[in-house]
Amino acid sequence: MRKASTPARRLSQGEQRALASFIAGRLPAGQLNDELCRAREVALAQAEARQAPAALGAPALNAA
Repeated sequence: MRKASTPARRLSQGEQRALASFIAGRLPAGQLNDELCRAREVALAQAEARQAPAALGAPALNAA
């Protein structure tokens, strides 16, 4: 029986940068996890900042 595949998560720009630096030999393995965590935190903060104005939305027009 095959396992249901899970969709791959897209990497943020910061995560891509950290992995590219690691592969190129500019980032030691011991620092990779820290850089990936930092990049994820930045990406989450940016996503929340984009969603905050959308959550507020335009004022509702209530006809009386």
